[in-house]
Amino acid sequence: MTQATYRAPGKTVDYTPGSAVTAGDVVVTDNRVGIALSDIAASTLGALAACGLFAIVKVTGAIADGADVFWDADGDPLGGTAGSGAATTQPIGPYLGTVVGAAGATATTADVLFQQRTPEPLESEITDPGDAGAIPVDKSGHVNIVTAGAETRTLAAPSYAGQQLLVGLKTDGGNCVITCATAVNQTGNNTLTAADAGDALELVAIYSGANLRWRVRSNDGVTLATV
Repeated sequence: MTQATYRAPGKTVDYTPGSAVTAGDVVVTDNRVGIALSDIAASTLGALAACGLFAIVKVTGAIADGADVFWDADGDPLGGTAGSGAATTQPIGPYLGTVVGAAGATATTADVLFQQRTPEPLESEITDPGDAGAIPVDKSGHVNIVTAGAETRTLAAPSYAGQQLLVGLKTDGGNCVITCATAVNQTGNNTLTAADAGDALELVAIYSGANLRWRVRSNDGVTLATV
Protein backbone atom coordinates (compact mmCIF):
# COMPACT_ATOMS: atom_id res chain seq x y z
CA MET A 1 0.00 0.00 0.00
CA THR A 2 1.37 3.46 -0.94
CA GLN A 3 2.15 5.41 2.19
CA ALA A 4 1.82 8.85 0.61
CA THR A 5 0.22 10.03 -2.61
CA TYR A 6 1.06 13.47 -4.02
CA ARG A 7 -1.98 15.74 -4.14
CA ALA A 8 -0.83 19.32 -4.74
CA PRO A 9 2.11 21.70 -4.20
CA GLY A 10 0.52 22.96 -0.97
CA LYS A 11 0.64 26.65 -1.93
CA THR A 12 -3.13 26.83 -1.61
CA VAL A 13 -5.73 24.83 0.30
CA ASP A 14 -9.39 24.25 -0.56
CA TYR A 15 -11.87 26.26 1.48
CA THR A 16 -15.66 26.55 1.47
CA PRO A 17 -16.76 29.52 3.61
CA GLY A 18 -20.02 29.68 5.52
CA SER A 19 -20.28 33.36 4.57
CA ALA A 20 -18.73 35.32 1.72
CA VAL A 21 -14.98 35.99 1.85
CA THR A 22 -13.33 38.99 0.18
CA ALA A 23 -9.94 38.87 -1.53
CA GLY A 24 -7.28 39.74 1.04
CA ASP A 25 -9.23 38.44 4.02
CA VAL A 26 -7.21 36.54 6.63
CA VAL A 27 -9.13 33.37 7.47
CA VAL A 28 -8.52 31.25 10.57
CA THR A 29 -9.73 27.64 10.58
CA ASP A 30 -8.83 25.33 13.49
CA ASN A 31 -5.85 27.54 14.42
CA ARG A 32 -4.56 27.40 10.82
CA VAL A 33 -4.35 30.61 8.81
CA GLY A 34 -5.07 31.12 5.11
CA ILE A 35 -5.36 34.25 2.98
CA ALA A 36 -8.03 34.65 0.31
CA LEU A 37 -6.50 35.48 -3.08
CA SER A 38 -9.90 36.20 -4.63
CA ASP A 39 -13.51 36.64 -3.53
CA ILE A 40 -15.24 33.42 -2.46
CA ALA A 41 -19.02 33.29 -2.32
CA ALA A 42 -20.75 31.68 0.65
CA SER A 43 -20.99 27.86 0.44
CA THR A 44 -18.78 27.87 -2.67
CA LEU A 45 -15.51 25.98 -2.97
CA GLY A 46 -12.54 28.31 -3.22
CA ALA A 47 -8.90 28.38 -2.20
CA LEU A 48 -6.77 30.08 0.42
CA ALA A 49 -3.07 30.83 0.10
CA ALA A 50 -1.01 28.74 2.54
CA CYS A 51 2.28 30.59 1.97
CA GLY A 52 3.77 33.63 0.24
CA LEU A 53 4.94 37.19 0.88
CA PHE A 54 2.05 39.45 1.90
CA ALA A 55 1.65 43.00 3.19
CA ILE A 56 -0.53 42.38 6.24
CA VAL A 57 -2.22 45.00 8.42
CA LYS A 58 -0.50 45.46 11.78
CA VAL A 59 -1.08 46.94 15.21
CA THR A 60 0.51 50.23 16.29
CA GLY A 61 4.22 49.94 17.01
CA ALA A 62 7.44 49.07 15.22
CA ILE A 63 8.15 45.47 14.20
CA ALA A 64 11.77 44.45 13.56
CA ASP A 65 13.04 42.65 10.48
CA GLY A 66 12.86 38.89 11.08
CA ALA A 67 10.38 39.11 13.95
CA ASP A 68 7.76 36.38 14.32
CA VAL A 69 4.22 37.72 14.03
CA PHE A 70 0.85 36.25 14.92
CA TRP A 71 -2.74 36.99 13.88
CA ASP A 72 -4.87 38.64 16.57
CA ALA A 73 -8.42 38.23 15.26
CA ASP A 74 -9.59 41.01 17.61
CA GLY A 75 -6.58 43.24 17.01
CA ASP A 76 -6.75 46.91 16.06
CA PRO A 77 -5.10 47.54 12.68
CA LEU A 78 -3.38 50.91 12.50
CA GLY A 79 -5.59 53.15 10.36
CA GLY A 80 -8.27 50.46 10.04
CA THR A 81 -11.38 49.29 11.84
CA ALA A 82 -10.81 48.57 15.53
CA GLY A 83 -11.22 44.91 16.45
CA SER A 84 -11.14 43.68 12.85
CA GLY A 85 -7.83 41.81 13.22
CA ALA A 86 -4.14 42.64 12.85
CA ALA A 87 -0.66 41.17 12.89
CA THR A 88 1.20 41.47 16.19
CA THR A 89 4.40 40.20 17.78
CA GLN A 90 2.37 39.01 20.78
CA PRO A 91 1.61 35.24 20.59
CA ILE A 92 -2.12 35.67 21.21
CA GLY A 93 -3.32 34.02 18.03
CA PRO A 94 -2.17 31.62 15.32
CA TYR A 95 1.28 32.03 13.80
CA LEU A 96 1.56 34.04 10.57
CA GLY A 97 5.26 34.06 9.68
CA THR A 98 8.30 36.34 9.83
CA VAL A 99 8.59 40.01 8.93
CA VAL A 100 10.75 40.84 5.91
CA GLY A 101 12.20 44.33 6.35
CA ALA A 102 11.36 46.37 9.42
CA ALA A 103 7.90 47.92 9.72
CA GLY A 104 7.89 51.35 11.41
CA ALA A 105 5.66 52.34 14.29
CA THR A 106 3.36 54.31 11.98
CA ALA A 107 3.35 51.79 9.11
CA THR A 108 -0.10 50.37 8.50
CA THR A 109 1.22 47.04 7.14
CA ALA A 110 4.20 44.75 7.54
CA ASP A 111 5.65 42.56 4.79
CA VAL A 112 5.26 39.05 6.16
CA LEU A 113 6.71 35.84 4.75
CA PHE A 114 3.51 33.96 5.45
CA GLN A 115 3.96 30.24 6.14
CA GLN A 116 2.30 27.46 8.05
CA ARG A 117 3.91 26.16 11.21
CA THR A 118 3.00 23.48 13.68
CA PRO A 119 1.76 25.49 16.66
CA GLU A 120 3.25 25.15 20.09
CA PRO A 121 0.81 23.53 22.54
CA LEU A 122 -0.25 26.74 24.26
CA GLU A 123 -0.69 28.73 21.02
CA SER A 124 -4.03 27.10 20.24
CA GLU A 125 -6.86 29.40 21.29
CA ILE A 126 -9.65 27.83 23.33
CA THR A 127 -12.87 29.82 23.35
CA ASP A 128 -14.01 31.21 26.68
CA PRO A 129 -17.36 29.46 27.29
CA GLY A 130 -18.82 32.40 29.23
CA ASP A 131 -20.47 32.53 32.63
CA ALA A 132 -21.22 29.07 34.10
CA GLY A 133 -19.72 27.42 31.01
CA ALA A 134 -17.37 24.47 30.78
CA ILE A 135 -13.85 25.17 29.53
CA PRO A 136 -13.19 22.67 26.68
CA VAL A 137 -10.55 20.04 27.42
CA ASP A 138 -10.20 18.39 24.01
CA LYS A 139 -6.79 19.92 23.27
CA SER A 140 -3.90 21.92 24.70
CA GLY A 141 -4.09 25.69 24.45
CA HIS A 142 -4.91 28.97 26.15
CA VAL A 143 -8.24 30.46 27.19
CA ASN A 144 -8.70 34.19 27.75
CA ILE A 145 -11.41 34.66 30.36
CA VAL A 146 -13.61 37.77 30.07
CA THR A 147 -16.04 38.60 32.88
CA ALA A 148 -18.87 41.12 33.15
CA GLY A 149 -19.45 40.51 36.86
CA ALA A 150 -18.87 37.76 39.38
CA GLU A 151 -18.82 34.64 37.19
CA THR A 152 -17.99 30.94 37.27
CA ARG A 153 -16.52 28.32 34.95
CA THR A 154 -16.00 24.57 35.26
CA LEU A 155 -13.03 22.50 34.17
CA ALA A 156 -13.24 18.75 33.56
CA ALA A 157 -10.40 16.26 34.01
CA PRO A 158 -7.78 16.41 31.26
CA SER A 159 -8.07 14.27 28.14
CA TYR A 160 -4.50 12.94 27.94
CA ALA A 161 -1.20 12.98 29.80
CA GLY A 162 0.96 15.97 28.91
CA GLN A 163 -2.02 18.15 27.95
CA GLN A 164 -1.37 21.81 28.74
CA LEU A 165 -3.82 24.58 29.57
CA LEU A 166 -3.11 28.25 30.21
CA VAL A 167 -6.00 30.13 31.83
CA GLY A 168 -5.77 33.91 32.06
CA LEU A 169 -8.19 36.64 33.13
CA LYS A 170 -8.13 38.98 30.12
CA THR A 171 -10.89 41.40 31.13
CA ASP A 172 -11.78 41.88 34.78
CA GLY A 173 -15.48 42.67 35.13
CA GLY A 174 -15.58 40.63 38.32
CA ASN A 175 -13.97 37.58 39.89
CA CYS A 176 -14.03 34.31 37.97
CA VAL A 177 -14.24 31.14 40.08
CA ILE A 178 -13.26 27.98 38.20
CA THR A 179 -14.28 24.67 39.78
CA CYS A 180 -12.12 21.78 38.60
CA ALA A 181 -13.36 18.18 38.53
CA THR A 182 -10.00 17.07 39.94
CA ALA A 183 -7.55 18.48 42.45
CA VAL A 184 -4.82 20.56 40.84
CA ASN A 185 -2.13 19.84 43.44
CA GLN A 186 -1.22 17.45 46.23
CA THR A 187 -2.97 19.72 48.73
CA GLY A 188 -6.27 18.87 47.08
CA ASN A 189 -7.22 22.34 45.85
CA ASN A 190 -9.94 22.24 43.20
CA THR A 191 -11.20 25.83 43.08
CA LEU A 192 -9.31 28.51 41.15
CA THR A 193 -10.20 32.20 41.56
CA ALA A 194 -8.90 34.88 39.20
CA ALA A 195 -9.61 38.35 40.60
CA ASP A 196 -7.52 40.78 38.53
CA ALA A 197 -6.76 41.22 34.85
CA GLY A 198 -3.49 39.42 34.14
CA ASP A 199 -4.01 36.67 36.71
CA ALA A 200 -2.84 33.45 35.06
CA LEU A 201 -2.53 29.76 35.84
CA GLU A 202 -0.77 27.12 33.75
CA LEU A 203 -1.85 23.48 34.19
CA VAL A 204 -0.37 20.25 32.88
CA ALA A 205 -1.95 16.79 32.89
CA ILE A 206 -0.37 13.79 34.63
CA TYR A 207 -1.42 10.34 35.72
CA SER A 208 -2.03 9.81 39.41
CA GLY A 209 -2.40 6.07 39.59
CA ALA A 210 -4.82 5.18 36.81
CA ASN A 211 -6.45 8.61 36.76
CA LEU A 212 -5.64 11.76 34.80
CA ARG A 213 -5.23 14.85 36.93
CA TRP A 214 -4.36 18.50 36.38
CA ARG A 215 -1.29 19.83 38.17
CA VAL A 216 -0.20 23.47 38.54
CA ARG A 217 2.92 24.27 36.53
CA SER A 218 2.93 28.01 37.26
CA ASN A 219 0.64 30.48 39.00
CA ASP A 220 0.56 34.27 38.99
CA GLY A 221 -2.22 35.74 41.09
CA VAL A 222 -4.82 32.95 41.01
CA THR A 223 -6.12 31.91 44.45
CA LEU A 224 -6.34 28.16 45.05
CA ALA A 225 -8.85 26.69 47.49
CA THR A 226 -10.70 23.49 48.28
CA VAL A 227 -14.49 23.23 48.11
